[in-house]
Amino acid sequence: MAPARTDIPYRSQYASPELAGEIVAGRLALVDDPRWREAGALDREEYVRWARCGCGMACLQMILGARGEAVPALAELGRGAIAYGAYEARPARGFGPLIYAGFVDFVAAEFDLHARVVAPLALADLIAAAERDEVVLASVSAAIRTPAALPERRGGHLVLVIDVSADGERLCFHDPAGDRAQNTSGVWLARAVFARFYAERGIAVELPRAERC
Repeated sequence: MAPARTDIPYRSQYASPELAGEIVAGRLALVDDPRWREAGALDREEYVRWARCGCGMACLQMILGARGEAVPALAELGRGAIAYGAYEARPARGFGPLIYAGFVDFVAAEFDLHARVVAPLALADLIAAAERDEVVLASVSAAIRTPAALPERRGGHLVLVIDVSADGERLCFHDPAGDRAQNTSGVWLARAVFARFYAERGIAVELPRAERC
């Protein structure tokens, strides 16, 4: 029997996940993260970049961990992804979003992962993908950490959707920027609640159930 999807190992985009609450609340600046070197950054400035925009790389770390492979550091993955066009080399504001097509090329070439850009990706289609042998980097509002919130916009942050309930009415995901135990790993949300935050686009990555651990 294949391991439960909720056993896919969690990774944070912050070097100090235990301080995520302080970081998200603005009480600790990213530049002051005491464990920044563990992200593989060359200096604090580079760490800040990947801690801010590295949700996609953290999701990739989770996928690699689920396959039982060695997991490169977050900044190391980010630097490698730039060569495939998954990020701008020199973004105007010092950080930039994941470029989906480049990510697909990157994971295919470097990790032999089959991925596809899905934009638009209706919620029903996301659920269908997660029911099969795929996980989905789904674009959501960062406000998804507070399910009762009414987000100003949808999208801008990536979570890894790893499972759906048997009736298709709940989705389970890992949030690389989760700031509390209840909104970090193995988070279950009702379909209607998830829809409020979901931008209906993402990247589906093939991850057969038998390879998940």
